[in-house]
Formats: sequence, structure tokens, C-alpha cells
Amino acid sequence: MKLLKNRIFISILCLLMAAVLAFVLLPRLYKAQSSTTEIVRLNQTVERGTVIDETMLTVTEAGAYGLPDKIITEKAEVVGLVAAATGYAGEYLWRDRFVSAEEYALEATGAGELLTEGKYLLTVSLPTASAGVAGVLRGGDVVDVFEYVTDELGNAAVSKVISDLPVYEVLNGNLLPLDELDARLEEAPDTDAADYDFAPAYVVFIADEQQAKTLIRLEREKSMHLTLTEAGE
Repeated sequence: MKLLKNRIFISILCLLMAAVLAFVLLPRLYKAQSSTTEIVRLNQTVERGTVIDETMLTVTEAGAYGLPDKIITEKAEVVGLVAAATGYAGEYLWRDRFVSAEEYALEATGAGELLTEGKYLLTVSLPTASAGVAGVLRGGDVVDVFEYVTDELGNAAVSKVISDLPVYEVLNGNLLPLDELDARLEEAPDTDAADYDFAPAYVVFIADEQQAKTLIRLEREKSMHLTLTEAGE
């Protein structure tokens, strides 16, 4: 009798487990497997370094089951970013394959590698256009930094405070890179160069900690002057 009761109990337990599996777990599993979601794909080949715009993208439905979290599901997630690697039409898009324009610029110029070795990007404003070598200075150039001071009697003194400082980027008063303006002018040679503002207002340097402190002080005192020692490529 005891054995029979054990068998009945085990049978009931098995039936309950089968019912849970059949009416609860399996429907949920089938629902998850059959559900879909929208994902973003490329509709054309995109080379490394391309800024993504909406015309390059298409939204399609795909099975949601098993999709990794890094899959891009909305165009807004990637529009305006830069392709860190070449992508091909129809490919799923992964978030870690796209970077901001600033991150890509650091990588492209090698500045990112420098920054891992105790270097910093520091932006300083120029007291005058001539202090930034007028409209000549560009990213990739190397400069010496001079300090101009006057004493209580009005006597002036000029001294070099930093040698061979690399320039990362030069910006005008509207924060547009002068390199970008050069490219625009080259693409439209019939336009008048006077239509572009090539007056340097800010310089972004690649500096170590001590150089950064000196540059900040010179900016505050409006006593900085640059001389071009090496032109970039």
C-alpha cells in the first residue's frame, strides 16, 4: 500500500510538472522565439572613417530571440558617428564598431596613443591672431611657446617657456577647425577664401602636465605667443 501511494504521488508530481512545461514554459519559449524586433542595417558599403548619415541605414525586422545587447536597433544610435571599420550592405550594426568624431580623430592622428602616456589635450584661447601664427598654423604642426611680460617700469621681456609642442588642432572663433575649412575651400576652388574665417582663436595642444600648467597660466595672463618650428604634413 505504501509503495502504491508513493507511485501515485510520483505520478501526480510528474503530471504537474508536465502541465507546467506544456502550458507555461513552452508557450513562453515559443513566444520568445517567434517575437521580432526592429534592427538597423547598412544599405551600402561604408568605408572606415565615414560619418554615418540616415541615408546609409535601413530598418528591418529580425527575430528578437538570442539577439546580443550590442545590436543597434534605432538609427539615432549611430547617425553622426564614425565607422571604426569598413561595414558592408546588409550587416548587423554593433555599437562598438562606431565612435565619435573626436575619438576617431585621436586614433587617426595617433594622439590617442600619446594620451595614454601622460599626455593631455588642452585647448587655450589666443590673445591675438598673430600670437597663433596668423592663419598659417594647423593641426600636426610643432611650435615653440614664448612668454611676453612687462615689469612695473614698462620694460618688456620675452622668453621661451616650452619647446617643440605638438599642435592637435586649430579652431576659429566659431570653433571650426581650420583644417576643415581648408578641405572645404579645396573642394570648392571657385569660392572666395575671404568667405571663410581662417583667423585662429583657439589652439588644442598635446601637452604633458607641466606644459599644461604653463599654458593655462599664459592664457590667463594673455601673454602667450607661438612660433612655428615644424609644419605638419
